[in-house]
Amino acid sequence: MKRAVDTFSYREFVDEAVNRKLHDNNSQSSRSGSENFTQSKSFDESVKWATEGWDLGLEQYKIEDGVLTSGTTHLNPGLAGCMPHVQNYIMGFPQQMYELVDEREYNLPTLDLIVSLAYAGGVGGSDALDFSKSLIGYINKMSSTHNIRLTGVFPTKQNSTEYDVIIKLKDFDQVMVLNNIAFAFHPSFFRRLWFAVAEGKSFLSSGYGRSRKDYKESVSKSIDTSKSDKVIFTKDLANLSGQYNWSPDEIEEVSF
Repeated sequence: MKRAVDTFSYREFVDEAVNRKLHDNNSQSSRSGSENFTQSKSFDESVKWATEGWDLGLEQYKIEDGVLTSGTTHLNPGLAGCMPHVQNYIMGFPQQMYELVDEREYNLPTLDLIVSLAYAGGVGGSDALDFSKSLIGYINKMSSTHNIRLTGVFPTKQNSTEYDVIIKLKDFDQVMVLNNIAFAFHPSFFRRLWFAVAEGKSFLSSGYGRSRKDYKESVSKSIDTSKSDKVIFTKDLANLSGQYNWSPDEIEEVSF
């Protein structure tokens, strides 16, 4: 079995999807996929959400978009504030400052949180959206008690090739701004952006393959977790059947 691995930052992945060159006669479902299947009206709309933030998702889920630092300050991203948000400035997001909200004490253990973002074509778009709500709620909850490194993975298989896409969503000691990364859990991040990346691959020429359920061991070899106090793989849609709306307390699957 051959194995291919691509590792991206969040922005690098979006750029790869936008700029990919179609390989031969590969499908173009990234552009032609229905709104019901992808939960977005078009590829361009999904790119807009990926680059400008998915505000509607956080509003629907009633999740506060605050960040907790490892010191004693609780900061919110905004248009004005007491210190610059360098990452947002570099990536072109509008909320380029932090506003001091209150003070808390934190001495947070490190946590590698790894989330599979791939699932079967038979999973409905609205079901996948429900599951994204569970993931975002869980990540928001864990970020208040841990210094998180958040990694999204697309573990797939096509013919004789296992293809893993690994996306670094947040590093240790980096502030957690949910609106910057929430779209990574939206169905269109997979069914439009990842599809676009796959459409440029020669070994995926007969479709988009299928999601792998037994990916944890292979993915672990590509992520150095030596600095982590704990590693958690969350539940994923490839291994679930019929239940998509979980509480944040139920989303953790495998930890070590």
